[in-house]
Amino acid sequence: NNIGDEGMNIFTKCKFLINLTYLSLKNNNISHEGMKNFSNFNFLINLTFLNLSNNNIGDEGINNFNFKYLKNLKHLNLSNNNIS
Repeated sequence: NNIGDEGMNIFTKCKFLINLTYLSLKNNNISHEGMKNFSNFNFLINLTFLNLSNNNIGDEGINNFNFKYLKNLKHLNLSNNNIS
């Protein structure tokens, strides 16, 4: 996959995903810009598993990440993202 930052912007507009519980976005060339879009993804309230490994999120992307909508999240994988 190669969703990238532009794809994340489109993806975050898919409000029909409200019942999604498992989401893997690994290896998708997502950077800190894509994480800004993800922070607006406020309808993933049922998400329990999120894999964002092997992207290029970096420290700035983590700072852009808003966990307030992910109250049911049990597993988060951020490995290999240039995070210090």
